[in-house]
Amino acid sequence: MKKSYLIVMLGIATLIYSCKKDNESAPDVNLAIKGETMTAKVNTKVAFAAGTNNGKGFNHQWKLDGKVVSEVYNYSFTPTTAGTYVIEYKASNSVGSFSHKYTVTVPVPVVEITPNSTKFITTVFDYLPAPGQFVNESLGSLAGAQKIIGDVSKTGLISLGGFGGYIIFGFDHSVVNNTGADLAIYGNPIGGTTPWAEPGIVMVSQDVNGNGKPDDEWYELAGSEYNNPLTIKNYEITYTNPKGFANVSWTDNQGNSGTYDVNNFHKHNFYPEFAPDQEKLTLKGTMLPSTWGKNGSIFINSAFPWGYTDSWSIDDDYATKRYNSFDLDWAVDKNGKKIALNTIDFVKVYTGQREKGNTLLGEISTEVKGAMDLGIK
Repeated sequence: MKKSYLIVMLGIATLIYSCKKDNESAPDVNLAIKGETMTAKVNTKVAFAAGTNNGKGFNHQWKLDGKVVSEVYNYSFTPTTAGTYVIEYKASNSVGSFSHKYTVTVPVPVVEITPNSTKFITTVFDYLPAPGQFVNESLGSLAGAQKIIGDVSKTGLISLGGFGGYIIFGFDHSVVNNTGADLAIYGNPIGGTTPWAEPGIVMVSQDVNGNGKPDDEWYELAGSEYNNPLTIKNYEITYTNPKGFANVSWTDNQGNSGTYDVNNFHKHNFYPEFAPDQEKLTLKGTMLPSTWGKNGSIFINSAFPWGYTDSWSIDDDYATKRYNSFDLDWAVDKNGKKIALNTIDFVKVYTGQREKGNTLLGEISTEVKGAMDLGIK
Protein backbone atom coordinates (compact mmCIF):
# COMPACT_ATOMS: atom_id res chain seq x y z
CA MET A 1 0.00 0.00 0.00
CA LYS A 2 2.76 2.44 0.94
CA LYS A 3 4.61 1.55 -2.24
CA SER A 4 1.55 2.25 -4.38
CA TYR A 5 1.01 5.57 -2.60
CA LEU A 6 4.59 6.60 -3.27
CA ILE A 7 4.24 5.77 -6.95
CA VAL A 8 1.06 7.81 -7.19
CA MET A 9 2.68 10.84 -5.48
CA LEU A 10 5.71 10.69 -7.76
CA GLY A 11 3.41 10.57 -10.76
CA ILE A 12 1.51 13.63 -9.56
CA ALA A 13 4.75 15.53 -8.94
CA THR A 14 6.02 14.65 -12.40
CA LEU A 15 2.75 15.77 -13.94
CA ILE A 16 2.86 19.09 -12.08
CA TYR A 17 6.50 19.67 -13.10
CA SER A 18 5.72 18.76 -16.70
CA CYS A 19 2.81 21.19 -16.79
CA LYS A 20 5.05 23.91 -15.37
CA LYS A 21 7.70 23.23 -18.02
CA ASP A 22 5.05 23.32 -20.71
CA ASN A 23 4.09 26.81 -19.52
CA GLU A 24 7.70 28.09 -19.75
CA SER A 25 9.37 29.15 -23.00
CA ALA A 26 12.58 30.61 -24.32
CA PRO A 27 12.85 34.42 -24.14
CA ASP A 28 10.37 36.18 -26.39
CA VAL A 29 12.42 39.31 -27.16
CA ASN A 30 11.33 42.64 -28.57
CA LEU A 31 14.39 44.56 -29.81
CA ALA A 32 14.21 48.34 -30.01
CA ILE A 33 16.44 48.25 -33.13
CA LYS A 34 15.41 45.44 -35.46
CA GLY A 35 18.01 45.38 -38.23
CA GLU A 36 21.37 43.64 -38.42
CA THR A 37 23.41 46.36 -40.14
CA MET A 38 23.40 50.06 -39.44
CA THR A 39 25.44 53.25 -39.75
CA ALA A 40 26.31 55.49 -36.83
CA LYS A 41 28.23 58.74 -36.31
CA VAL A 42 31.36 59.42 -34.28
CA ASN A 43 30.57 60.76 -30.80
CA THR A 44 26.81 60.19 -31.29
CA LYS A 45 24.94 57.80 -28.97
CA VAL A 46 23.03 54.79 -30.27
CA ALA A 47 20.54 53.35 -27.75
CA PHE A 48 20.10 49.58 -27.91
CA ALA A 49 17.41 47.92 -25.80
CA ALA A 50 15.59 44.60 -25.45
CA GLY A 51 12.12 44.10 -23.98
CA THR A 52 9.75 41.17 -23.56
CA ASN A 53 6.71 40.38 -25.69
CA ASN A 54 4.97 38.18 -23.11
CA GLY A 55 5.72 39.93 -19.84
CA LYS A 56 8.19 37.28 -18.70
CA GLY A 57 11.68 38.36 -17.73
CA PHE A 58 15.00 36.85 -18.69
CA ASN A 59 18.73 37.50 -18.42
CA HIS A 60 20.47 40.02 -20.69
CA GLN A 61 24.01 40.28 -22.05
CA TRP A 62 25.48 42.79 -24.50
CA LYS A 63 28.93 42.44 -26.06
CA LEU A 64 30.99 44.98 -28.02
CA ASP A 65 33.58 43.31 -30.26
CA GLY A 66 33.48 40.21 -28.04
CA LYS A 67 33.71 42.00 -24.69
CA VAL A 68 30.77 42.08 -22.27
CA VAL A 69 29.66 45.71 -21.83
CA SER A 70 26.20 45.36 -20.20
CA GLU A 71 24.08 42.78 -18.38
CA VAL A 72 20.87 44.78 -18.17
CA TYR A 73 18.14 45.27 -20.74
CA ASN A 74 19.84 48.19 -22.53
CA TYR A 75 23.22 49.37 -23.81
CA SER A 76 24.19 52.85 -25.03
CA PHE A 77 26.93 52.78 -27.66
CA THR A 78 28.85 55.98 -28.42
CA PRO A 79 31.65 55.35 -30.95
CA THR A 80 34.64 57.57 -30.31
CA THR A 81 36.37 56.81 -33.59
CA ALA A 82 35.46 55.69 -37.08
CA GLY A 83 35.46 51.96 -37.81
CA THR A 84 33.31 48.84 -37.95
CA TYR A 85 31.93 47.45 -34.71
CA VAL A 86 30.08 44.22 -33.83
CA ILE A 87 27.47 44.38 -31.08
CA GLU A 88 25.96 41.07 -29.90
CA TYR A 89 22.89 40.65 -27.71
CA LYS A 90 21.87 37.46 -25.90
CA ALA A 91 18.75 36.80 -23.82
CA SER A 92 18.54 33.60 -21.77
CA ASN A 93 16.47 31.72 -19.20
CA SER A 94 16.27 28.15 -17.92
CA VAL A 95 14.57 26.97 -21.09
CA GLY A 96 16.57 28.55 -23.87
CA SER A 97 18.12 31.65 -25.36
CA PHE A 98 17.80 34.27 -28.10
CA SER A 99 20.70 35.97 -29.92
CA HIS A 100 21.01 38.91 -32.30
CA LYS A 101 24.06 40.52 -33.89
CA TYR A 102 24.46 44.08 -35.15
CA THR A 103 27.24 45.27 -37.46
CA VAL A 104 27.69 49.00 -36.98
CA THR A 105 29.64 51.02 -39.53
CA VAL A 106 30.97 54.38 -38.35
CA PRO A 107 32.38 56.39 -41.27
CA VAL A 108 35.16 58.94 -40.98
CA PRO A 109 33.59 62.34 -40.25
CA VAL A 110 33.69 64.65 -43.24
CA VAL A 111 33.49 68.44 -43.20
CA GLU A 112 31.71 69.15 -46.47
CA ILE A 113 32.75 71.79 -48.96
CA THR A 114 30.32 74.72 -49.05
CA PRO A 115 30.02 77.77 -51.34
CA ASN A 116 31.91 79.70 -48.66
CA SER A 117 34.81 77.23 -48.39
CA THR A 118 38.28 78.50 -49.25
CA LYS A 119 40.90 76.49 -51.09
CA PHE A 120 43.69 77.90 -48.91
CA ILE A 121 44.95 77.03 -45.42
CA THR A 122 42.71 78.28 -42.62
CA THR A 123 44.41 76.82 -39.54
CA VAL A 124 47.95 76.09 -38.35
CA PHE A 125 47.66 73.47 -35.61
CA ASP A 126 51.30 73.02 -34.66
CA TYR A 127 54.75 74.27 -35.55
CA LEU A 128 57.95 72.76 -34.16
CA PRO A 129 61.08 73.36 -36.19
CA ALA A 130 64.35 71.52 -35.79
CA PRO A 131 67.41 73.67 -35.09
CA GLY A 132 68.25 76.01 -37.97
CA GLN A 133 69.60 79.40 -38.91
CA PHE A 134 66.15 81.04 -39.25
CA VAL A 135 64.73 79.49 -36.09
CA ASN A 136 63.94 82.11 -33.42
CA GLU A 137 63.73 84.76 -36.14
CA SER A 138 60.49 85.83 -37.86
CA LEU A 139 60.87 83.02 -40.42
CA GLY A 140 61.17 80.51 -37.60
CA SER A 141 58.67 81.67 -35.00
CA LEU A 142 55.20 80.77 -33.84
CA ALA A 143 53.90 84.08 -35.16
CA GLY A 144 55.63 83.45 -38.49
CA ALA A 145 53.93 80.06 -38.79
CA GLN A 146 50.54 81.79 -38.85
CA LYS A 147 51.57 83.70 -41.96
CA ILE A 148 51.10 80.68 -44.24
CA ILE A 149 47.34 80.97 -43.71
CA GLY A 150 45.30 82.32 -46.60
CA ASP A 151 45.78 83.27 -50.23
CA VAL A 152 49.28 82.20 -51.28
CA SER A 153 49.76 85.48 -53.14
CA LYS A 154 49.79 87.17 -49.74
CA THR A 155 51.39 84.60 -47.44
CA GLY A 156 54.88 84.49 -45.95
CA LEU A 157 57.52 81.78 -45.66
CA ILE A 158 58.10 79.62 -42.60
CA SER A 159 61.31 77.63 -42.11
CA LEU A 160 61.16 74.11 -40.65
CA GLY A 161 64.84 73.94 -39.68
CA GLY A 162 66.86 70.73 -39.99
CA PHE A 163 65.65 67.16 -40.33
CA GLY A 164 62.27 66.47 -38.76
CA GLY A 165 61.20 70.04 -38.13
CA TYR A 166 57.51 70.27 -39.00
CA ILE A 167 54.33 72.26 -39.41
CA ILE A 168 50.74 70.92 -39.30
CA PHE A 169 47.89 72.75 -41.01
CA GLY A 170 44.37 72.27 -42.30
CA PHE A 171 41.52 73.76 -44.29
CA ASP A 172 37.94 74.74 -43.43
CA HIS A 173 36.75 71.49 -45.00
CA SER A 174 37.85 67.94 -45.66
CA VAL A 175 40.06 67.62 -48.74
CA VAL A 176 38.48 65.12 -51.15
CA ASN A 177 40.55 62.51 -52.96
CA ASN A 178 39.80 63.25 -56.61
CA THR A 179 41.40 61.91 -59.77
CA GLY A 180 44.98 63.17 -60.03
CA ALA A 181 46.67 65.70 -57.75
CA ASP A 182 44.72 66.85 -54.70
CA LEU A 183 47.07 69.22 -52.86
CA ALA A 184 49.42 71.99 -53.88
CA ILE A 185 52.13 73.11 -51.46
CA TYR A 186 54.26 76.20 -52.06
CA GLY A 187 57.92 76.81 -51.20
CA ASN A 188 60.84 78.73 -52.66
CA PRO A 189 63.12 76.31 -54.55
CA ILE A 190 65.51 77.25 -57.33
CA GLY A 191 65.88 75.34 -60.59
CA GLY A 192 68.30 75.43 -63.51
CA THR A 193 71.96 74.44 -63.45
CA THR A 194 72.42 75.59 -59.86
CA PRO A 195 69.39 73.99 -58.19
CA TRP A 196 68.47 74.63 -54.61
CA ALA A 197 65.86 72.26 -53.23
CA GLU A 198 65.01 71.68 -49.58
CA PRO A 199 62.75 68.63 -49.84
CA GLY A 200 59.89 68.33 -47.41
CA ILE A 201 58.02 65.09 -46.81
CA VAL A 202 54.22 65.39 -46.71
CA MET A 203 51.94 63.38 -44.44
CA VAL A 204 48.15 63.44 -44.15
CA SER A 205 45.61 62.40 -41.54
CA GLN A 206 41.87 61.96 -41.16
CA ASP A 207 39.86 63.23 -38.20
CA VAL A 208 38.62 59.73 -37.38
CA ASN A 209 37.71 60.64 -33.78
CA GLY A 210 35.87 63.77 -34.85
CA ASN A 211 37.50 66.09 -32.30
CA GLY A 212 38.94 68.55 -34.83
CA LYS A 213 42.52 67.90 -33.70
CA PRO A 214 45.43 66.24 -35.57
CA ASP A 215 45.79 63.40 -33.07
CA ASP A 216 44.92 60.45 -35.31
CA GLU A 217 47.13 58.18 -37.44
CA TRP A 218 49.40 59.82 -40.02
CA TYR A 219 50.06 58.51 -43.52
CA GLU A 220 53.07 59.43 -45.64
CA LEU A 221 52.50 60.48 -49.23
CA ALA A 222 55.20 58.29 -50.71
CA GLY A 223 57.29 60.27 -53.19
CA SER A 224 59.84 59.17 -55.76
CA GLU A 225 62.45 58.21 -53.14
CA TYR A 226 60.25 56.19 -50.81
CA ASN A 227 61.68 52.89 -52.07
CA ASN A 228 65.19 54.21 -52.65
CA PRO A 229 67.56 51.86 -50.75
CA LEU A 230 69.37 54.93 -49.40
CA THR A 231 66.17 56.26 -47.81
CA ILE A 232 66.00 55.46 -44.09
CA LYS A 233 62.56 54.66 -42.65
CA ASN A 234 61.78 55.17 -38.96
CA TYR A 235 64.72 57.52 -38.58
CA GLU A 236 65.06 59.30 -35.25
CA ILE A 237 67.31 62.21 -34.31
CA THR A 238 67.82 63.96 -30.98
CA TYR A 239 69.12 67.54 -30.81
CA THR A 240 70.70 69.06 -27.68
CA ASN A 241 70.13 72.70 -26.80
CA PRO A 242 73.51 74.53 -26.61
CA LYS A 243 71.76 77.31 -24.65
CA GLY A 244 73.38 79.99 -26.78
CA PHE A 245 75.12 80.87 -30.03
CA ALA A 246 76.92 77.59 -30.59
CA ASN A 247 76.77 74.52 -32.83
CA VAL A 248 73.83 72.23 -32.11
CA SER A 249 74.90 68.63 -31.53
CA TRP A 250 72.77 65.63 -32.45
CA THR A 251 72.69 61.84 -32.14
CA ASP A 252 70.47 59.41 -34.03
CA ASN A 253 69.12 55.88 -33.81
CA GLN A 254 71.63 54.70 -36.41
CA GLY A 255 74.58 55.20 -34.06
CA ASN A 256 75.67 58.47 -35.68
CA SER A 257 76.33 61.91 -34.26
CA GLY A 258 77.19 65.34 -35.58
CA THR A 259 76.35 69.03 -35.45
CA TYR A 260 74.31 71.71 -37.15
CA ASP A 261 76.73 74.60 -37.34
CA VAL A 262 76.00 78.24 -36.58
CA ASN A 263 77.07 81.03 -38.94
CA ASN A 264 77.82 84.71 -38.58
CA PHE A 265 74.71 85.76 -40.52
CA HIS A 266 72.43 84.58 -37.72
CA LYS A 267 74.05 85.22 -34.35
CA HIS A 268 71.60 83.54 -31.99
CA ASN A 269 70.67 80.15 -30.63
CA PHE A 270 69.58 77.83 -33.48
CA TYR A 271 67.63 75.57 -31.10
CA PRO A 272 63.90 76.53 -30.97
CA GLU A 273 63.45 78.54 -27.80
CA PHE A 274 59.71 77.85 -27.84
CA ALA A 275 60.09 74.04 -27.90
CA PRO A 276 58.35 72.39 -24.92
CA ASP A 277 61.62 70.72 -23.88
CA GLN A 278 64.49 73.14 -23.59
CA GLU A 279 67.10 70.43 -23.07
CA LYS A 280 66.60 67.97 -25.93
CA LEU A 281 64.38 67.63 -28.97
CA THR A 282 63.68 64.26 -30.62
CA LEU A 283 62.11 64.13 -34.07
CA LYS A 284 61.18 61.11 -36.19
CA GLY A 285 60.35 60.30 -39.78
CA THR A 286 61.64 59.09 -43.13
CA MET A 287 65.09 60.46 -43.97
CA LEU A 288 65.82 61.08 -47.65
CA PRO A 289 69.29 60.70 -49.20
CA SER A 290 71.50 63.76 -49.40
CA THR A 291 71.60 65.62 -52.72
CA TRP A 292 74.19 68.16 -51.57
CA GLY A 293 77.01 68.93 -53.97
CA LYS A 294 78.66 71.54 -56.23
CA ASN A 295 78.32 72.66 -59.81
CA GLY A 296 81.69 74.18 -60.46
CA SER A 297 82.24 76.52 -57.55
CA ILE A 298 78.53 76.84 -56.73
CA PHE A 299 77.03 74.78 -53.93
CA ILE A 300 73.78 73.06 -54.91
CA ASN A 301 71.14 70.80 -53.46
CA SER A 302 69.33 68.92 -56.21
CA ALA A 303 65.60 68.16 -56.31
CA PHE A 304 64.00 64.73 -56.46
CA PRO A 305 61.76 63.92 -59.44
CA TRP A 306 58.40 64.19 -57.62
CA GLY A 307 56.57 63.85 -54.32
CA TYR A 308 58.32 66.44 -52.11
CA THR A 309 57.64 70.07 -51.38
CA ASP A 310 60.07 72.99 -51.73
CA SER A 311 61.63 71.18 -54.70
CA TRP A 312 62.03 72.23 -58.33
CA SER A 313 60.85 68.80 -59.42
CA ILE A 314 61.05 68.06 -63.15
CA ASP A 315 58.44 65.27 -63.19
CA ASP A 316 56.06 67.51 -61.24
CA ASP A 317 56.51 70.36 -63.77
CA TYR A 318 57.37 72.82 -61.03
CA ALA A 319 58.72 75.24 -63.63
CA THR A 320 55.19 75.77 -64.96
CA LYS A 321 53.02 75.36 -61.87
CA ARG A 322 55.32 76.95 -59.28
CA TYR A 323 54.09 74.56 -56.62
CA ASN A 324 54.57 70.89 -55.75
CA SER A 325 51.52 68.69 -56.23
CA PHE A 326 50.44 65.69 -54.17
CA ASP A 327 48.00 62.85 -54.81
CA LEU A 328 46.21 61.31 -51.82
CA ASP A 329 46.46 57.96 -53.63
CA TRP A 330 50.17 57.94 -52.66
CA ALA A 331 49.28 57.44 -48.98
CA VAL A 332 51.00 54.60 -47.13
CA ASP A 333 50.88 53.58 -43.47
CA LYS A 334 53.83 53.14 -41.13
CA ASN A 335 54.48 49.69 -42.59
CA GLY A 336 54.48 50.91 -46.18
CA LYS A 337 51.03 49.50 -46.99
CA LYS A 338 48.94 51.57 -49.38
CA ILE A 339 45.93 53.17 -47.73
CA ALA A 340 42.76 54.25 -49.51
CA LEU A 341 41.70 57.66 -48.25
CA ASN A 342 38.49 59.26 -49.50
CA THR A 343 39.18 62.48 -47.62
CA ILE A 344 41.82 64.00 -45.33
CA ASP A 345 41.64 66.75 -42.73
CA PHE A 346 45.23 67.50 -41.68
CA VAL A 347 48.53 67.96 -43.48
CA LYS A 348 52.00 67.70 -41.97
CA VAL A 349 55.18 68.82 -43.73
CA TYR A 350 58.64 68.12 -42.31
CA THR A 351 62.20 68.56 -43.50
CA GLY A 352 63.22 65.28 -45.11
CA GLN A 353 67.02 65.59 -45.36
CA ARG A 354 69.64 65.76 -42.64
CA GLU A 355 72.09 68.05 -44.35
CA LYS A 356 74.09 70.66 -42.43
CA GLY A 357 75.18 72.50 -45.59
CA ASN A 358 77.88 75.00 -44.73
CA THR A 359 78.44 78.22 -42.81
CA LEU A 360 77.78 80.26 -45.95
CA LEU A 361 74.36 78.90 -46.95
CA GLY A 362 73.27 77.19 -43.76
CA GLU A 363 71.46 73.89 -43.37
CA ILE A 364 68.90 72.31 -45.68
CA SER A 365 65.58 73.34 -44.14
CA THR A 366 62.24 73.01 -45.90
CA GLU A 367 60.30 76.24 -46.27
CA VAL A 368 56.52 76.43 -46.67
CA LYS A 369 54.67 79.42 -48.13
CA GLY A 370 51.16 78.02 -48.08
CA ALA A 371 48.98 75.33 -49.61
CA MET A 372 45.88 74.89 -51.74
CA ASP A 373 43.13 72.30 -52.16
CA LEU A 374 43.22 71.55 -55.89
CA GLY A 375 39.67 70.20 -55.71
CA ILE A 376 38.31 73.74 -55.30
CA LYS A 377 38.63 75.79 -58.47
